[in-house]
Parts: sequence; structure tokens; C-alpha cells
Amino acid sequence: MAIRWTDDLSVKNEMLDAEHQKWILILNDFYQGLMDKKPKEKLLELVIAMLDYTKYHFASEEKYMKSINYPKLAEHQEKHRFYEAKISEYHERIKEGKMVLSLEVTNFLKTWLINHIRGVDQQYAAFSAK
Repeated sequence: MAIRWTDDLSVKNEMLDAEHQKWILILNDFYQGLMDKKPKEKLLELVIAMLDYTKYHFASEEKYMKSINYPKLAEHQEKHRFYEAKISEYHERIKEGKMVLSLEVTNFLKTWLINHIRGVDQQYAAFSAK
């Protein structure tokens, strides 16, 4: 099921909200590719796009957190590294033919992202609003 942007996902920062929305579009494209039974190569391109965008967004978000002297930055970065590692692992396993793309993978990626935005990202949003 596709992810829809809702106000409860907003971190009250236009740039980061726009990045989260773009990320959701990439994930939704990936999900749609699975539903449409796109060729493996096309899905692999989407995994690469997701990995690239994840790294881009995390760097942007971490730069913002540094700029506001966010006290839980290191803890937040650990969560980012975990997600990056997971996508990298999926990418390698798919590329090597050791893993089939599935709804299980997609659901993990979507659930992690939504829970991350609604959970830990909201913490830096609340901190910056002080």
C-alpha cells in the first residue's frame, strides 16, 4: 500500500519535509514496481535510487541537527546508519541473486521510514521549536 503524506509527518521544516515527501515518492514507485511486476533490473534501479536518496537525505538532516545543536544527534545517526546498511544489504543480495524483492522488503522499508519520521524525527522537530 502506498504511503500518503499527512501533517503528522511534518517536522516543521520546509526543506526536510520536501525531502521526506520525495523519499516517500521513491518508496511508492518501488512499491508500484513490485505490484506491476516490473523486471528485476528496473526494481534494482529503484533500490539504488532509494539508497542514494537515503544517503543524501540523512546527510541533509544531520547537517540540520548539527546546526540546531541537537543533543541526540549521535543516537539519531545510529538509526540512520542502520537503515542505510539494511538498504545496502538488500541491494547487494538482490544484485547477487540471493534475494527476491518482495512485499516483505517493501513493508520493512516503509514501516521503518514512517516510524522514524513520526518518532525520532519528531524529537528534533520539537527540540527546534523550543
